[in-house]
Amino acid sequence: MGLDIGKVRIGVALSDLSHILASPHLTIMRNSDDEAIDEILQVVQEKRVVGIVVGIPKSLKAHNVIAQEQTMEFLDKLAQKSDLQIIGVDERFTTFLAAQQLREVGHDSRSMKSKIDATAAAGILQSYLDSSERIH
Repeated sequence: MGLDIGKVRIGVALSDLSHILASPHLTIMRNSDDEAIDEILQVVQEKRVVGIVVGIPKSLKAHNVIAQEQTMEFLDKLAQKSDLQIIGVDERFTTFLAAQQLREVGHDSRSMKSKIDATAAAGILQSYLDSSERIH
């Protein structure tokens, strides 16, 4: 499972059974951390997820440092409720690239909001699946 954690929404992506191809799955509204974590864990159970890859915002810019801290706090809460391995990866440009991909296939800005986060999560997960650091 791949996660793109934002202040308002969390994008969720899943891989195929052979762990080669990542696809957008859904977007969870982040009304509260507990509700969002419960929804994530429901997908984990339904889809028999074996690990979670999360995009971590990495930058020296102040707003990204705050976003990184907020993401890490969320991941701490998630880790307390799940035994799955949670792997953080650099997420720079994933949301930008997801928006660009969706525009290229004809989505307008209104329809994109709900799809960008899940598409970004798929990019995060795909980069991990393609990496040499991947746990086999």
